[in-house]
Amino acid sequence: MNQLIVLPGNSLKNKAWGELMLEKYSSKFDSSWMLFYDHWDNGETNIDFVSEEKKIHQYVSALPADTKITIFAKSAGSLLAFLAIYHHIIIPERCVFFGIPFDLASKDLFKDSWEPVKTFKVSAIAFHNVDDPTAGYEFTKNALAKYSSHTTLITTHEADHWYGDIETYNQKLLSYLEN
Repeated sequence: MNQLIVLPGNSLKNKAWGELMLEKYSSKFDSSWMLFYDHWDNGETNIDFVSEEKKIHQYVSALPADTKITIFAKSAGSLLAFLAIYHHIIIPERCVFFGIPFDLASKDLFKDSWEPVKTFKVSAIAFHNVDDPTAGYEFTKNALAKYSSHTTLITTHEADHWYGDIETYNQKLLSYLEN
């Protein structure tokens, strides 16, 4: 079974991004699921990574053992994916990242330990806008080159952090999924 798991970005507006990914790409998989973050409902500002990892674990542990998982993750959802993989909560076959905010995670979340990225061995591509105002392109480019050189960085040119212009990603994303 091929499973798509979508991990949106931090803010509630990223729910629409996740729904767009499901709408456009779920037909390429046998099943799909998007994580809805607790803080979207409880008024907190940011993802509780520990709590959300537990929800991922609960979902993944109910899947058949031979399930092949693909993760689509945007922004803070990308950081969640790196942590959940590092903690052996989820073992995907491949990942597609959008706008990884490594610059925001290095001090607070990773505490300057890049182990979740250094030990990441999953096949992955990462789309990143050169002019992303939230996640610094150069920082992410350098972090991937240093800690996860097997992850293919695909430079994109939207002037925001939305990553919802499907036509920008569709051809490369579909090609990646077919391999």
